[in-house]
Amino acid sequence: MKKTICTILCLVTMLGFAMVFVQQQWHPFKLKPLGGVAYATQRPELSFANLASGQYQSTAEQYSRENFGFREWHIRLYNQVSHSLFNQTTNRFVVQGTDDYTLFEESYVISYTGETYLGEEKINDNAQQIKLIQDMLRAKGTTLLPVFTLGKASFYPELIPEKYTANRRATNNYQEYLKAFEKQGVEMIDFNQWLCGQKDRQAHPFYCNLSAHWTVYAASLAMDSLVHYMESKTQQTQAHFFIEDFDTTYLMDQDDDLYRMMNLMLPLKRNTIDQPKFGFTEGSRPKVLAISDSYWWTVYAWNVALPQNLFSDGGFWFYNKTIYPDRSPIQNVESIDYKQEIENQDFVLLVCTEATNHLWPYGFIERYLSGYDNVFRYKQPEQYDAADSLYYNYRNTKIASIIERIKATPEWIESVEKQADEKGISLEQSLWDNAEYTYRMDIEPKGFVR
Repeated sequence: MKKTICTILCLVTMLGFAMVFVQQQWHPFKLKPLGGVAYATQRPELSFANLASGQYQSTAEQYSRENFGFREWHIRLYNQVSHSLFNQTTNRFVVQGTDDYTLFEESYVISYTGETYLGEEKINDNAQQIKLIQDMLRAKGTTLLPVFTLGKASFYPELIPEKYTANRRATNNYQEYLKAFEKQGVEMIDFNQWLCGQKDRQAHPFYCNLSAHWTVYAASLAMDSLVHYMESKTQQTQAHFFIEDFDTTYLMDQDDDLYRMMNLMLPLKRNTIDQPKFGFTEGSRPKVLAISDSYWWTVYAWNVALPQNLFSDGGFWFYNKTIYPDRSPIQNVESIDYKQEIENQDFVLLVCTEATNHLWPYGFIERYLSGYDNVFRYKQPEQYDAADSLYYNYRNTKIASIIERIKATPEWIESVEKQADEKGISLEQSLWDNAEYTYRMDIEPKGFVR
């Protein structure tokens, strides 16, 4: 009897290994792909150099770990056991709320608790530069508008686990930006505070418990407010939308994004989400460009398409890199006349989300100012318009500050004096040239290649 059992177990084990091998080589069983972002290791190329260096062995090992048969099923089983038996999430980016029901993306939580705080100096610099660009663009007929969206950690702070709140800082980026904007007189819209204030009287859910992103309904409230704001600026009756009905039978792509990142075998309980069905009215459609992270996808997705029906031109620049809608040939912001495209808009929205406010405004300041400076440097004072005059004063103030830094740095001033002698120019001219060059380097986008 024991021999029979051992034989059966041996055959089952061998069959299991055989099935894993077959699945790895030919994939006869179509498995649901794992959710989340993955960076696949390419199959290594066998060569003497790779073998001698050990590169082939390490890459082959990594490739095997990522491509063994039924990998998706094994990972989901492991994740399910961890969640069901130990109430743990194996995805380090997913945080389970204290109610064991609501999920957070960790980036929202650590932003709320101040872990990603940029510091007062950096935030004040950004606010000062945004105010400058806001005034410059206003002189050209374009409204630049920072827009704070709703954040899930701000909306459910009572559900954040104690391990995050225990070391909560006195402030965070969102709070300090509000202070800096008020101090600088920056015109902005704060949907985070407004929507959080409606938490106890919301007509329909603002969040799915399985998602990091706001619902289409919550986003539509912000869009409606935004259109009314634009009408007050343009004094024109714009195209509007209205909600015809709600559908509770399905989820939008972002409504369960955190659940999909967890890669479980079994579904999790969720709240009912009311998906609005929109109708639209006729009216003017201003040119509007949104520079944002993934929060703008909620309204920009093809099956929602609020901006596409309310605005004209412009579009959506994802993280200020990828341009939507797609252009032919394919273009990103590095291949366009950035300054001109910004100035061609009626409104430019710098959308600031809780999770990425330490990255905001995603290089917009540097790209616009460097593009502006490249044109401005070749203008004569008599050619200056109102925006140029504002920039002239800002630029000269910054250069003067850099000159003082040069004078206060012995090695730097010594180098500048040497350059003046070699070029046969005055020390004042050499100081200005070096300070101007430093200023231009300071405002160049990160990763810029000359």
